[in-house]
Amino acid sequence: MNFKLTEINPAKLQEFYDNFDGEKTFLQTEKFGKFREKLGEKNIILGIFTDEKLVGVAQVQKITARRGTFLHVAHGPLIFAGFLGEALPFFLQEIKKIGRKEQCDFVRVSPLLAKETKSAFSREKFRDAPIHINPDRTWVLDLRQTEDEILKNMKKSNRYEINRIERSGIEVVQGNSRENLDIFWNLHLETVKRQGFTPFSRKTTEIEMEVFGDDCQIFSAKIGDKFYSSSVILFDNFAGYYHQGSSIYSKFPVAHATLWAGILEAKKRGCQEFNFWGVSPEDNPHHPWTGLSRFKRKFGGEERKYLCAQDYPLTIKYWLNWAVETWRRKKKGY
Repeated sequence: MNFKLTEINPAKLQEFYDNFDGEKTFLQTEKFGKFREKLGEKNIILGIFTDEKLVGVAQVQKITARRGTFLHVAHGPLIFAGFLGEALPFFLQEIKKIGRKEQCDFVRVSPLLAKETKSAFSREKFRDAPIHINPDRTWVLDLRQTEDEILKNMKKSNRYEINRIERSGIEVVQGNSRENLDIFWNLHLETVKRQGFTPFSRKTTEIEMEVFGDDCQIFSAKIGDKFYSSSVILFDNFAGYYHQGSSIYSKFPVAHATLWAGILEAKKRGCQEFNFWGVSPEDNPHHPWTGLSRFKRKFGGEERKYLCAQDYPLTIKYWLNWAVETWRRKKKGY
């Protein structure tokens, strides 16, 4: 089977994404590409064709960092199942060529593919990346259930907390305004101080809100005049995504309230899934995400595990990046 790889326009990418029935996330949508461009990155949209038929797409960012420049295929490529066996090796060969043309130090592919596809990467001399930029283990809730079924299938303790929301006098405010962002950001700074992680910049979140528009909603829970928890949820035609969260201590289910509101909004929009994003392995209780992952799993759903991010070194500078990322991973306890 003869394939060709060529650049396509954002509308063609979005059309393919909307009709693709395999594993996918908003990282391969037109809006995400525009967002990355506004951050100053080069965004390359590629189509895989055979006999003039578009059978796969890949949105690729060129990322420049002090430790090296690289191409990143975030949660891609997306390839129709019947063509994957032949189109994936072809794509991997071609993306290496583009990496060289763009004078990159390495290529990183973070696919939503099963572990069984690793042999295709190994044959093309890709290797496991030291870290993942985007999650390769996620928690997903099926929204094709009724609301009663979702409640029935979540953990009993979580169902109790959901039922406590209204009784506790919790009000959830939803929106996409600067005021909504102010509420989230004040809580976010408190969360960063408490947990000691490196946050997105406020400017990054502002750009994201601008580009995604109505598909970026902030849900904030308050009791009386005080806000306790806030979540940034992204939406596309397929799913809702738990993108960022923040909270301060309360004995009431304020964090449950923001996520439950996000889930109901995704269901109202006709989404098929709610993606809680990354979770830690259940057999690693010392992982820094353990507490948050336990919270996400209580809503019910299933874990999905994908092939870990794959790197193809292009210059010796890749090994500096490998050393830095390996050190960071060990320091964080991943």
